[in-house]
Amino acid sequence: MRRGQTIVVVVLSLVALLAVVGLALDSSRVYQTRRALQNAADAAVLAGTQELAINRTVTTRAAIWNKVADYLQRNGADANTARAWLVQGTTRLVEITQSADMSAPPTNADGVEVLSQRVVPVLFGGILGRSQVPVQAFARANTGNLRTLPPRNNVVPITVHYEIVRDANVGDLLTVWDGFQVSVRPPSGCPRNYGDTGNPYSGWLNLAWIHNSNEDSDTDDSNDNDEDNDDDVTESREVDQSHSQANVNDWIRNGNPYPVIAGSLMGTDGDFIMGNPGIRASGLQVLEEKRQQLIRQGERPIFYFLVFDRYFDRSQMNGLFFTHGSFPNATYFHVIGFVMIEVTEVRWQGGANSQKYVRGNFVSFTQTGNLNDSSGFTGDGEMVKTVTLTE
Repeated sequence: MRRGQTIVVVVLSLVALLAVVGLALDSSRVYQTRRALQNAADAAVLAGTQELAINRTVTTRAAIWNKVADYLQRNGADANTARAWLVQGTTRLVEITQSADMSAPPTNADGVEVLSQRVVPVLFGGILGRSQVPVQAFARANTGNLRTLPPRNNVVPITVHYEIVRDANVGDLLTVWDGFQVSVRPPSGCPRNYGDTGNPYSGWLNLAWIHNSNEDSDTDDSNDNDEDNDDDVTESREVDQSHSQANVNDWIRNGNPYPVIAGSLMGTDGDFIMGNPGIRASGLQVLEEKRQQLIRQGERPIFYFLVFDRYFDRSQMNGLFFTHGSFPNATYFHVIGFVMIEVTEVRWQGGANSQKYVRGNFVSFTQTGNLNDSSGFTGDGEMVKTVTLTE
């Protein structure tokens, strides 16, 4: 009798143990499926938003959906059971699921949302009255102007006014003259000219003296450097107010020595970089050498030019940042973004203000990094964009 009871207990225990093991296996299967769907959704929104960022003026709702569907399929998800939307921030504007719509995305769209779905059969879920479990993964990516460039990118110490960028289109030819003028020529049409001696639209920058109100104001530490590409730079970049031509040549050959952080349009956040109106002709020869080097290496000679909205003299800087202490006697450009220029010609010989220049085409480009949410003009296609997962 006791043997029979023992067998019954053992059998019941085995059933319970198998049920627990089975539920654990089912849970593991569901978890792995959700993880795979999440990876697919992340890849899909990044691809769709990249399409929106780079090809905004020519892309369509159908093209963006096709990117989303392609990356879902590549990563093991079923595009036929997924849904996608174009968004502004976190607000859904229009659904593009299975879209064949060749119309342009909404002008205020700045991202893509994707919901990836799959039904997973479960072996032991019947114990709980279920034979299958729906699994979902959600992702959102947004695009906007790039906020931060880390050190040693192809940044040249040249800045141009944002009105030039605002009025330009990808493919337009930019010429920054040795003087105070900048011109932009569309592929067909007359050039637009900007700037004069009283209102310069370009500047030559000292990339070793950068003020940011979020950083320390200690200008004596020549070893300060920040390598982490985040918004919370705490080390001073106010390093060398009397940089040499050797410094300038190094920046052109090897990129910016410190990170550059863009602020908001007409704001006081972001970087204020010491500099002078116009461009420095003595650095143009080195820029041409760097351009030729990239071409020999089979690379496009693409450089980052900085974009500024205003410049300030010493007294104005003292008024803006009265707790900082006295600023050196110089001009300071407020950086609000970056543009990519494929440099096609550099001339360093000839008369001033008319014959020396750097020339190149605006390039549509995205760069990994953080969003400048407060840029104030995120729709400018010529500004360097970043595409970032936001959900």
